[in-house]
Amino acid sequence: MDQDNLKAKVLLVDDRPENLLALEAVLADGEYELVFAHSGEEALKHILKEEFAVILLDVQMPGLNGFETAKLIKGRKVSAHIPIIFITALSKANEHIKEGYLTGAVDYIFKPFNRTILKSKVDVFVHIFLKQKQIEFQRNKLAEKQMELKYQYNNLEKLIQEKTNELVIANHELKTSQERFQKIFQFSPNLKAICTLENGRFLTVNKSWIEVTGYSVEEINDNGLQFIFSENDVPLNIQVDLHNRKVRFITKEQEVRIGLLSTEKIMINDEECILSVITDITERTKLEKEISRLDSLNLVGEMAAGIAHEIRNPMTTVIGFLQIAKNDLDAPLSEQYINLMLSELKRANGIITEFLTLAKDKTSNKKVENLNNIIQLLYPLLQAEAIMNSKSVHLELGDIPTVNVDEKEMRQMILNIGLNGLEAMSNGGNVTIRTFLDEKGSVVLQIKDEGRGMPKEVLDKIGTPFFTTKENGTGLGMAICYSIAARHDAQISVETSEAGTSFYICFAAERAKIKQLNN
Repeated sequence: MDQDNLKAKVLLVDDRPENLLALEAVLADGEYELVFAHSGEEALKHILKEEFAVILLDVQMPGLNGFETAKLIKGRKVSAHIPIIFITALSKANEHIKEGYLTGAVDYIFKPFNRTILKSKVDVFVHIFLKQKQIEFQRNKLAEKQMELKYQYNNLEKLIQEKTNELVIANHELKTSQERFQKIFQFSPNLKAICTLENGRFLTVNKSWIEVTGYSVEEINDNGLQFIFSENDVPLNIQVDLHNRKVRFITKEQEVRIGLLSTEKIMINDEECILSVITDITERTKLEKEISRLDSLNLVGEMAAGIAHEIRNPMTTVIGFLQIAKNDLDAPLSEQYINLMLSELKRANGIITEFLTLAKDKTSNKKVENLNNIIQLLYPLLQAEAIMNSKSVHLELGDIPTVNVDEKEMRQMILNIGLNGLEAMSNGGNVTIRTFLDEKGSVVLQIKDEGRGMPKEVLDKIGTPFFTTKENGTGLGMAICYSIAARHDAQISVETSEAGTSFYICFAAERAKIKQLNN
């Protein structure tokens, strides 16, 4: 029970509402809560559920009268202590007063009552009630405290033993932890060292550090060696919170090795220290370079095979007709044969031209352009191609800034992707060309078709030279698009599903913002 929030309750019992209203008017401003009952039965129900400081009970009531109600209240152990003040309009005969006191009343007030006297009496009983509750509260608190002290006293030895056991366990765990750290530190395949943060003096290094670098702690500290370098060959001072920083380190035998350096601040004997870990990736780096070289050779081989395959076909036709002309000098080649040879030579030249378009160092004639203007110029051509095949092209051009691009290369890229989209759809399909700014402020060109989408194996190889799913394709169209995007510092991403494929060409945000500011 919280004594600060304790509030006394006063029960007013009278069958006449006007009498209850009169009592409320006298007692309303008291620091207690008034509870009303209109009969003896209702009063008993309240007493079963609540505790009261005093009861003001009318004598004359239908059903249970005041005397009968008082007997029942006093007959219950839990409510027998509640003081009862009878309020009555009966005569002041001694018989009534005597009966009232015999039933348990502590006082008798006759109507009409004196307001001041009534309130004073109620205040006295409320004050007594609150004092009793405070004493009871203090007594309970004292009993609780005594029980708590007794419990603590009885368990003091047990607590001391538990704390002792905890210290023993903690010391054991600390010792075990230190042993584990030493084993992990010393026998780790990574190079590990601990130095102070204040002056960078090395405290210890592990076995791998000594075996790989050849330097002990004493040699590093005595000679002030700086043998760890960042990628730009500047000596790397001890730094905190590095994560896989690529570094070069030179061994005692002057061998240059490559590693990934990570550092973390730790506390040792209340001193701030740095734990440095170097993962030696020298062999892995050599292997990656070799794999890259082999991949390059493999790509060159594939491209050479592709070029040979694509050019051999038209060359075979030309050689065949020239052989015929050589064997029969008197019969000149017909114009049909000559045109066919020229067509094949033109085809071979086109393949070579497309291949050269892949060159990264190809000269670009870049100018400040708005992609929307380039798309609108190409729209009639794409729409005409679409109409001939019962398809359509739809434009959704947003408000975008200008970018620095080569108009011819942009036309070539949009046509390649747009025509591919038209070919991928059945009759009635629609290609949507959209431009917008993404959340980073980058200019984005989206070309979306409503085809069947691309399987994963095709998506993984898209943009690879000479890879094509078309019967008569050269496999250079998308490779050229990726090459053009690279020359414009743009990124191509693809989203595909059974509902169609979308190509997103995203131009650098910085460039787009600069052009927007200039305009």
